[in-house]
Amino acid sequence: MDFTLSEDELLFINSFNDFCKKEIEPFAEEADRKKEIPRSHFHKLAQIGYIGLPHEEEYGGQNAGTFRSLIAMQILGKSCGSTFFSVGASGGLFGLPIHHYGNEEQKRNYLPSINDGSKIGSLGITEPDAGSDVSSLRTIAKEVSKGRYQLSGQKTYITNAPIADYCLVLAKVRDLNGKEKGLTHFLVDLNSKGVQRSAPMEKLGLKASPTGALFFEDVEVSSNDILGTLGKGFRQTMQTFNMERISLAAWSIGLMEACLEESKSFASTRKSFGKPISQHQSVANLLAEIYTKLEASRWFTYNVAWEMERADRSGKGSMHLSGKCASCKLFATTSAREVANLAVQIHGGAGFMDEYKVSRLYRDVRLGEIGGGTSEIQKLIIAGSIQKN
Repeated sequence: MDFTLSEDELLFINSFNDFCKKEIEPFAEEADRKKEIPRSHFHKLAQIGYIGLPHEEEYGGQNAGTFRSLIAMQILGKSCGSTFFSVGASGGLFGLPIHHYGNEEQKRNYLPSINDGSKIGSLGITEPDAGSDVSSLRTIAKEVSKGRYQLSGQKTYITNAPIADYCLVLAKVRDLNGKEKGLTHFLVDLNSKGVQRSAPMEKLGLKASPTGALFFEDVEVSSNDILGTLGKGFRQTMQTFNMERISLAAWSIGLMEACLEESKSFASTRKSFGKPISQHQSVANLLAEIYTKLEASRWFTYNVAWEMERADRSGKGSMHLSGKCASCKLFATTSAREVANLAVQIHGGAGFMDEYKVSRLYRDVRLGEIGGGTSEIQKLIIAGSIQKN
């Protein structure tokens, strides 16, 4: 496996790292307090090419592979988790399924405005009574005339729901005879008649990334709004989940890097018994644990990302890598939670104070083992993958 980046790729990664340090990271704390990401973040990240990284150039993208995209995600995740999640939900969870399954008209209609940051997307799968068990969702798209449907149901815990322009909504389809035709994704304009949204929900962490509920009551959609083929929504969702899980691993790496930097800085300046606490073996051991978990997660994630890119380039897709994506996500998010805990411990009483960055990282990290499927669901996927091979 060759993880070497080309000269152009390195140039982009270095410039993107500088950009995030200057334009994103300094505003993370304020955004968390205000519970709002500056809309300018979308525009600036679009201008530098981040949002459109994996998309074709003709739709405002850079046609970058999974590996290069993952390195950029890691950098943004280190700078601001809330920005990572909101921008990722727009360009990734909404944009990538269109990239993979949309027709030319759908790509032209949606991807340019998503990639330039002028519009915001979201993905509507989770419901009050259906999370990881996608087959149990209750949102219905009922055919009322040939090729025309009425969409009704509720989605919850949806990233960007309070601010999004579009949502890719997963629903069960019933034809004119009342026969179910399978799970199907519909591209929905959230300004359509019959759509309502909740206020942003109060959360433990990632407070600047708005999460909310969406309500659909007889929203008119048509066959032109169907992503790909009728009844193929389940497979599309599973493919999207693979990318979401490797993305969460990338965010976890960035968060662990931030924890290590903050802990090193604090441990080298905070003194106890006449010397920096980093020179005490107990604290040095904690730093060593952080570093080890970070590096193990990094190379595991890079390995899986490389395999995903190779599969995508071959045109086969990454469905056969579901077990590895789940395993990578499980390992990296668990490690990130352990690392955030160690970072707070190194800071002692200061780590419990909101003025220190590790306090925010500690709150943010908890979503990693829940979003994109809980750790318990990942273990079921991994076990199933093992038994197939």
